Amino acid sequence: MAGLTLMKPVQIRVRMKVHVKAMSPETRLVSEPDHTLTLYVAAQPVKGKANREIVKWLAKRLGKSSSQVRIVAGLLSNSKIIEVDETTKNEVAKLLVVDPEALIEV
Repeated sequence: MAGLTLMKPVQIRVRMKVHVKAMSPETRLVSEPDHTLTLYVAAQPVKGKANREIVKWLAKRLGKSSSQVRIVAGLLSNSKIIEVDETTKNEVAKLLVVDPEALIEV
């Protein structure tokens, strides 16, 4: 079997850019008409509480572990890029009830 190469399965990840509004009455995601996403978060933006709430909330809705959802940019900003492992943008769009155009597969 010389020359046979095993390929790793392609791992699809999805990224979404969200505008975060902390200290909202409840945590919810809104897909705006212009394909942007606004994430209203119940937690305070203090000591990473809002970031932890974002990851936990998204992981639960997407059926993923918290380690499969991460904030890759904007930890200290209200504009964040969030990445989800092992999924497609159509799966994420369906589970979060958002426009697939607001998502990017990487």
